[in-house]
Amino acid sequence: MYPILAIDYGEKNFGLAISDSRGIIASPLEVISITKNRGIQIVIEEIVEIAKENRAKTILVGKPQSFTDEQKRTEEKIEKFIDLLRKATRIDILTWDESFSTTSAQNMLTSLGQNSRSSKGKIDKIAATVFLQEFLNSKKQKE
Repeated sequence: MYPILAIDYGEKNFGLAISDSRGIIASPLEVISITKNRGIQIVIEEIVEIAKENRAKTILVGKPQSFTDEQKRTEEKIEKFIDLLRKATRIDILTWDESFSTTSAQNMLTSLGQNSRSSKGKIDKIAATVFLQEFLNSKKQKE
């Protein structure tokens, strides 16, 4: 099951985090962005390559709870992304509620004295790290 590659899905930016081989600690990796020259398929290929480089046994995609129509649309986009990812890799893919991970990431960076402008590129990978650590902690509690 470990290491786990976590993905904080965004319409343009995908934050990535990885767990250690024992499933204890989550660490931020990088943010991959969709641009004019890099569509979703290229992003997925890069994610699969990063998963292989890190020997990930599982991919964990953050999926917030849906209460509003806008959140439901986001959930549908995440489902489409997961479908594309499943076609590109044989690695197991799970989802995890990451409803408040971005807010937690922003609060962490603010508490470290970083303003939202200077931390913009970091938030997505920190958000992925936050929900991956929550996932790891929940697994340890069950054991």
